[in-house]
Amino acid sequence: MANTTISKSNKIPFRVSARTAKLIGLENFSSEEGAVIELVKNTYDADSKNCILIFDIHYNKIFDKGTDTVLDEIDRSKSSIFIIDNGVGMTNNIIVNQWMTIGTDNKLYEHTTSDGRVKTGAKGIGRFALNRLGMLTNMYTVSKDDKSGNEWLVNWNDFDVQGATVSDVEAVITVLDNPNINNKIEQLFSNHERITSLINNSNFDSGTIIQITELNDNWDFEKLNKLFGNLEMLLPPSEQSDFSIDFFSLNHIDEFGTVKRAYYDDFDYKVSADFNQNNDGKIKLQITRNELDIDSLENRYIKVYDFEPMKKEPYRLQDFKAKKVIIEKSIENLFSKDVDRNLLERLGKFNFTFYFLKNTISDDKEDGDLKKFPYNSFSSANRKAWLKKFGGVKIFRDDFRIRPYGENGDDWLKLGERQSQSPGGVAQRLGGYRIRPNQIAGTIKISRLHNLDFIDKSGREGIIENDAFDLFKNVLKEIISLFEKDRNTIMYHLSELYKQNNKEAEKLRMAQLAAAEINSDNDIEEEEEEENENNGDNVSNNAGQNEKSDDNSQSDFTDRERILAEGLNILSKHTENKEKELRLLRSLSSVGLVISSFAHEVASLRSRLIPRTTFLLKELKKHLNEENLAQLDIDDNPLYMIKLMQDEDVKLKHWLDYSLNTLKRDKRERTNLDFNDYFLRFKSTWGKALSQRKISLVLKGDENKAFIIKAFEVDMDSIFNNLLSNSLNALKGFSKEQKTITISWKMTEENYIEILFSDNGKGLDPKYHESPDEIFNLTESSKKDKNDNVVGTGLGLFIVKSIIEEYNSSNISIISITKGMQFKIIFKPKK
Repeated sequence: MANTTISKSNKIPFRVSARTAKLIGLENFSSEEGAVIELVKNTYDADSKNCILIFDIHYNKIFDKGTDTVLDEIDRSKSSIFIIDNGVGMTNNIIVNQWMTIGTDNKLYEHTTSDGRVKTGAKGIGRFALNRLGMLTNMYTVSKDDKSGNEWLVNWNDFDVQGATVSDVEAVITVLDNPNINNKIEQLFSNHERITSLINNSNFDSGTIIQITELNDNWDFEKLNKLFGNLEMLLPPSEQSDFSIDFFSLNHIDEFGTVKRAYYDDFDYKVSADFNQNNDGKIKLQITRNELDIDSLENRYIKVYDFEPMKKEPYRLQDFKAKKVIIEKSIENLFSKDVDRNLLERLGKFNFTFYFLKNTISDDKEDGDLKKFPYNSFSSANRKAWLKKFGGVKIFRDDFRIRPYGENGDDWLKLGERQSQSPGGVAQRLGGYRIRPNQIAGTIKISRLHNLDFIDKSGREGIIENDAFDLFKNVLKEIISLFEKDRNTIMYHLSELYKQNNKEAEKLRMAQLAAAEINSDNDIEEEEEEENENNGDNVSNNAGQNEKSDDNSQSDFTDRERILAEGLNILSKHTENKEKELRLLRSLSSVGLVISSFAHEVASLRSRLIPRTTFLLKELKKHLNEENLAQLDIDDNPLYMIKLMQDEDVKLKHWLDYSLNTLKRDKRERTNLDFNDYFLRFKSTWGKALSQRKISLVLKGDENKAFIIKAFEVDMDSIFNNLLSNSLNALKGFSKEQKTITISWKMTEENYIEILFSDNGKGLDPKYHESPDEIFNLTESSKKDKNDNVVGTGLGLFIVKSIIEEYNSSNISIISITKGMQFKIIFKPKK
């Protein structure tokens, strides 16, 4: 009998429990916020132009016995979240064969949409974001291809039935007759004009409406506001204008709206770097400089270009005037030979754009950075607030942000650690400057198509830290170092120029350092004496050792004493100047109080000035023959003499008008001041006095625009009256056929108000040509009498600069000093 073998093996399929499939999907969405963002990305992958998020949240009042307060608790049965898009929609076939397939691979192999967008998803489990937000989902979709419509309904609780497998769970799909997205939205939100208006102004011929109910989370206002803020950072700050997000809460319909991308309009530097963009093995940088005032560089700081490095590209004056410079570096030459070349190639191509914003001027305004560096003005408070919200370096893959990079102060590039190893300021030795992490806002753009080694972590929070990603971080830091070199080179040489021009200030700084060293030495000596007292046996040995060290350090100590003596002398002068300033201000304050106390009497006198001579002339003409008087010598004619008195009264009235006008209460209150109106009033006030001096006051502004600043009018009077007084002195006795003072104003690209105040007088006194800014110092005056005695107070321009700098870090600079005098004032109105 032949042997027979009976097979006992069978092929059996794997079975996945419904609950396991659900948990695998939910692992990708640890937070409700992440789930919403995933659904937004899905609308983008559907080629939607508009994504609309609507939260219809209902609350029940509950009493909390623990806190003795009434709280709002979400009514889950009545509340809903809507995600609406006008993308391609889904046909019945796509819903059945793709949407209903967990882990579908169509996005893995079809990287782009029909409109050419690179798809953001790849794992096919994004639909579980619906379950993360609520237990019931109803989807209404209309296909762009065949205009068919379907409604899809699922209860995610079905996945939790004991023993159920994935194939046991079913969704309900219904084919719709005459589907219409617009009509459906009208039915849902007919009472909300903002939403229906948005729909009517967009194309919603196709698309999808998803409604999520039985919500899992308590969506209070704070949580909605946080989500809205994070959506602002979801998209990159520039480009991609073909996709918008709108956000509404029906409970707070006026609080939200269109999600605006971060917009960088106030920066010191912008650096855009393309890494291997054309597969040419190069890094190409475009650096935009916006930190320094070009006019000041060309005029007041021109000697910085005497330093050899500043004579070369890209540091020349013409390079600064161009604002943008291009730097190209070969990737091969930028990195050492030890770097894995194969790994460098595998990085692919990417773009890194970042903005540098210093948020404070740390040094003292009088003796520090504002003298060393001709900064453009900026608002410290605005920059700090903006950086708090949008700061950090963020990564975007195919136009969507990858979290958590750059979020909530996440310094994933370790810039803080890097800066702590070289903590000096920007003007330190060349090559030593390092940027701080709280001064940078950046965006990195990578793609699924070009950066294959950058793989998402399973929880969709970040990229796997492999060798490629480690090298990627070092490449980014190399790009940042190219910016650091640029800024360091410029600021170092400006600092060196300052040292040359301000040797006295440098001596004072050295004296402060010497004092610190001596204090440190004294502390060490005291510690040694205490130790010697406690260890009597070692006293003689220590004493002998100290004698030797004393001989070696005596010369160093003598040098420090000399430096201290010089510093003390300088400090004494500074103190004397401060005391002089206080005495002068007290004196002026007393004068102001006296004038104010007699304001009523002076006003009464002003009102009688012109009428009194007019009345006297009228009465005299009744009793005197004017024709007979005309035959007299002009100096003997009483009518002529009275007319001269009348002219003097007009001048006196003008000055009284100005003085009393300054004391008005409304001038001492902060108001919205429009420079168009202000300068017209300014010209009217001074017109008579200037015409008597044969001086023309020319105004140049755009009367069709508003140039508004929140200001005290009395401050503006102090600024422009002092500048006018300065010009009158410059034009006095100046031989020119046409003496002119010109005031022009315009709005800059940054929405600052720029005012140029100029005259065609004798220009700045030659003694200030080397350091024009000295004229802003207290008691500094070039106004002298015939015996070379200073007769000016030296207060005018000091007051002007002090007031301007109080207005939101605005500034004044000197533009021209030889062919007349020209000042540029930048007012930076608060937004």
